[in-house]
Amino acid sequence: MTLAIAFAGVTALIVFLENPQLAVAARSPGESAGGPLAGLNPDQDSSTEGDSSSSGTDQDSVSRYGDSSFGGSSRSGDQNRQVLPLDETNFPLPTDEQLREARHTRHYHLPPGAIMSLTVNPIGLKNVPVMNSNTKRALDQGVIHLPDTSLPWSQTPERNVYLAGHRLGWPGTGSHLVFYRLNQLERGDRITLRDRQGTRYNYTVLETFTVGPYEDWVTGRVRGRDLLTLQTCTPIPTFQYRLIVRAERI
Repeated sequence: MTLAIAFAGVTALIVFLENPQLAVAARSPGESAGGPLAGLNPDQDSSTEGDSSSSGTDQDSVSRYGDSSFGGSSRSGDQNRQVLPLDETNFPLPTDEQLREARHTRHYHLPPGAIMSLTVNPIGLKNVPVMNSNTKRALDQGVIHLPDTSLPWSQTPERNVYLAGHRLGWPGTGSHLVFYRLNQLERGDRITLRDRQGTRYNYTVLETFTVGPYEDWVTGRVRGRDLLTLQTCTPIPTFQYRLIVRAERI
């Protein structure tokens, strides 16, 4: 009996060494070695790019938007996903004087190419130019609108107007410190977009959360919702994540 068991063990070892793939053949199809499988947010519009999967839930997020945290489970195929805009590397950290100026209300003037303006009174932003491009030149003028996302006047059942701006930016440009205080926005704060004809589109902040640079689901629309999303880089000074402020039309 003992000899039979020993012989069986030796046989199994030889099979494993010759065919290691057989050792994992019994793993269930849904099991992942890289972390738990992430489910699709049921509120996410399935017709838009990206999913809303995530590894955990931010304590300050609204549950109907799904998980908002980052970094808990690995993702396969990140190289095929759209990288969220902005890169704060090589920008100088602000001086004390520049930070004092950023704490006061800043008024901007719309250049000819701007499609609308952004006003966020709680953090002192008035009439910031919004450019419909994600180029460096556009970013230097203020805030960019991600071209493939909604506009406030889009004729769709739901919208997600996606805007991004620098946390630092170059001194002397329209982007310098434009979203430096974005983290100070709170639920209920008012945000206003205004088109070139003067029509106002008002939103109220719902939530603030952080995602990784490949979490492009935040650019997608959410079924039945009329949203505005503001994005910048965080934390200072490493900037490896993206700070997201999500607001809804009122």
